[in-house]
Amino acid sequence: MREVVVVGAGLHRYGVFPEKSIIELGTEAINNALKDAHLEWEDIEAAYCGTSQPFLSTGHQVCNKMGLTGLGITNVENASASGSSAFREAFLSVASGAQDIVLAFGVDKLNPPPRAASKIGSGPSAKKEREGSESLRSLPALAFAALAQHYMKEYGVTREQLGLVSVKSHYNASLNPYAHFQKTFTLEEVNKARLVADPLTVLHCCPWDEGAAAVIVCAKERAPKYTDKLCPSVIASVLQSTPPDGDALITLTEITALEAYGRAGIGPEELDLIELHDAFTIEEIIYSEALGLCPEGQGGRLIEDGTTSLAGKHPINSSGGLISMGHPIGPTGVGQIAEILWQMRGECGQRQIPKPVHWAMAHMVGAGGVCVIHLFKR
Repeated sequence: MREVVVVGAGLHRYGVFPEKSIIELGTEAINNALKDAHLEWEDIEAAYCGTSQPFLSTGHQVCNKMGLTGLGITNVENASASGSSAFREAFLSVASGAQDIVLAFGVDKLNPPPRAASKIGSGPSAKKEREGSESLRSLPALAFAALAQHYMKEYGVTREQLGLVSVKSHYNASLNPYAHFQKTFTLEEVNKARLVADPLTVLHCCPWDEGAAAVIVCAKERAPKYTDKLCPSVIASVLQSTPPDGDALITLTEITALEAYGRAGIGPEELDLIELHDAFTIEEIIYSEALGLCPEGQGGRLIEDGTTSLAGKHPINSSGGLISMGHPIGPTGVGQIAEILWQMRGECGQRQIPKPVHWAMAHMVGAGGVCVIHLFKR
């Protein structure tokens, strides 16, 4: 297989944009990625779109707006890992030699938009619809709250450690112009915010939002033709589903990470940046352990001693992560890779990691039981 590099990335800020269409979000991110890579739309040979929207051919709608060039377009849905899975398909198409320059992008809109709630109506059926929607949204929070309670009881994870994950996340996002939330919070503010499910407050949870992210991959030998910027190599791309023990979170992440480390020939101790799935604060703690950054039961101490801060040994979610940058589903995994590219290039401004970022990981899990991990080398 050929060596594949990331040559450019672009985002549309995460947030809520009722005035913008899904096509406007997607084309802005793609145009930003093309500009970053010094490429034209006609240079793209294939595109993979990660999206969770129920619309038909979202990727085609966005790409057709960019211009009809005859490129192959594939839509990818894999829950929260949709964008990560789209990137994997783009990587594989270049690594196999099928194409030389390929786009991976993710785009999603809230459905229905928040402001549309008042248009649903006020009768009994409308009330049931609203209650059902809220119930569906609360299910993940209840599950992760129960997991947090288990870790507090079994391993001594504290409310302070959980809160510190959010404090760090919001601080990093406050320095990220693409983040949904750009405000810092104190530990007291995080843990005294509106309770969602004990011990998780609203500031322990990711938002429901929208946005777009795009990344362009290229055969390494072709990259110098277009850009003289640093282009990180994709040194491992692994996708796994629920293992025999049925654990679609911790065990699944452990198995996927071990395979990725094996393919890359590195260990977790070498990672200079980790962008991981943190829809809830407890997830950063459990995945830190599952990825091998610390022993089981010690994940809470990493946030407490500063290991995962921007200046720490293993910075986690310099972007702000899902909790603060946002989690628009389709774009999320692609946005992680954009952050890794810009951190490796030293282009992240105030949130730039002080030490050189030589090795980095992007990690996403998805409902139904999927984990996708990518490793990158500067």
